[in-house]
Amino acid sequence: MKGYLSSLVNTPKTLVNIVDQVKPDHYNDHTDPERFTLRELIAHLADFDDVFLDRLRLAHESPGASVGSIDPDARASEKNYATRDVHHELDVFENRRRDLVEFLTSLSPEDWQKKFHHPDLGDVTIESYANIILAHDLSHVSHATSYLR
Repeated sequence: MKGYLSSLVNTPKTLVNIVDQVKPDHYNDHTDPERFTLRELIAHLADFDDVFLDRLRLAHESPGASVGSIDPDARASEKNYATRDVHHELDVFENRRRDLVEFLTSLSPEDWQKKFHHPDLGDVTIESYANIILAHDLSHVSHATSYLR
């Protein structure tokens, strides 16, 4: 297994540990007015793992296919992230992440080089996208730790 897959596996557990340290009455606080609340952040991660997995499967099944851009703020509003139950969304995220990692671990070395086309990123290999997902995780985990102050 590629080294960063263990980090992808651990993101949901890390977020559970962070959320367990935050009082529920702070889930809707904004630590940064330009970023999600903790409640929205968890819902966003749970929601986007489906998007990520769909794109990875598309690259695997139809190399070179194109995907569209998604506006995370519009999606948050459309999917009502602000009303989601944090603990339920953590469970959803953990299950979806398990599916994503299982998909990645099933790939052959050649499969990791299959690509899809993203309007903002250009041609993206499955391997590159796995790294993008990890960077996405790290950004949100870093933000979530701001609730520990």
